[in-house]
Amino acid sequence: MINPAEFLDFLGEKGFSFASGVPCSYFSRMINEFETHQESITYIPATREDEAVGIASGVAFGGSRAFVIMQNSGYATIGDALTSLAQLYKLPMLLVISWRGLEPDRDFPEHSLMGDVTEDTLRGYQVPYWELTDEGWQQTIELALTKMEESSRPVALLVKQGVL
Repeated sequence: MINPAEFLDFLGEKGFSFASGVPCSYFSRMINEFETHQESITYIPATREDEAVGIASGVAFGGSRAFVIMQNSGYATIGDALTSLAQLYKLPMLLVISWRGLEPDRDFPEHSLMGDVTEDTLRGYQVPYWELTDEGWQQTIELALTKMEESSRPVALLVKQGVL
C-alpha cells in the first residue's frame, strides 16, 4: 500500500498545491492526511465530480497545479466539464480515480458496470491513463505528469482497492 503522506509529499514536490474531489472510501486515508498537508496542498471538497473538475480548472487558469479525486462511477458524470472546459482550454490536471467494480469490490451494480467500462470511457474521452500500483508508483506518476505537461491536458491514474 502506498503511504498517503508520501503520495501527497510527492505530488507537493511536483508542484501540486490544490486538490478537489468527492470522498471515496479508497481514498479515506489520503483525505484524512490532507489535514497535516494543508500548508502545502489545499483540499477543496466538492459535491460532484464535475464541480471538482471545475475547481481544478480554475486553479489551472490561475497558473497552479491541482489534482482531482473521484470514484470511477463519478468519472461518468464529468463529460461536459472535461470536454468543454479542461480539454478545450488545455488545462493540465491529474485525475486520481478509484477503480471500483473489480473483484473483490463488485458490491453494487453501478460499480460492476463502471469497473467494466472505465478504461473504455477514458479512451473515449481521449484521457491518457495509467494504473497506479504499490511498486514503481513514483515512476508511474512521473510518466503521467510528463504526458500532462506535453499535452497540457488532463491525465488519469486508476487506483484499485487497497493501493492508496
